[in-house]
Amino acid sequence: MIVCVKPSIYELTIKRSRFISVSRHIDDREDVKSFIEKLKREHPDARHVCYGYIADEKGDDFGYDDDGEPSGTAGKPIYSAIAAAGARKTVIAVVRYFGGIKLGAGGLTRAYRQSAAELIEQAGLARAEKYAEYEVECDNETYKRAGAVLRNLNCKVEGIVYNKTVSFTALAPVACDLSGALSTIGVAPVKIGEKYVFEENEQ
Repeated sequence: MIVCVKPSIYELTIKRSRFISVSRHIDDREDVKSFIEKLKREHPDARHVCYGYIADEKGDDFGYDDDGEPSGTAGKPIYSAIAAAGARKTVIAVVRYFGGIKLGAGGLTRAYRQSAAELIEQAGLARAEKYAEYEVECDNETYKRAGAVLRNLNCKVEGIVYNKTVSFTALAPVACDLSGALSTIGVAPVKIGEKYVFEENEQ
């Protein structure tokens, strides 16, 4: 299990500068780029869009960016707030609209850290479990039996398509032997990867 900061927005004003913090869950560091590009499009008049992230489960794949603020005053404090909360697979960006009063290096560091920390406190953390993801196809009659097997193994079913056959995606706890369980009824699931799934009401 991991915990992520829930998606949220939080705004802080310090000496007329607006600091708008935005959090998102990410699957990998590639998600960070698209997230930041989207924020910059949404805030074309902002002076800076700084961010920090942790993209993996262990906390080894992380990064931060000051986006023109003095080195070390923006991205790193944001990242530090994420790390201090124990969150993983999370990015927090802080959009700054300059208010005309310079804060100095120390003031900036405190402002960005406060923006991220207060966002985390407001949003809270969401628990997520890792599941193996399978593509499954079978006939209609077998699907009824497959459904019983999946329920007994606490699997989740997504994207059901009814045609001449039934195809769907099954999410199984990583410790579960789904292939072995379904083989007993003549179904051969194809593993396509792994993903984190949030607990009910957590996202």
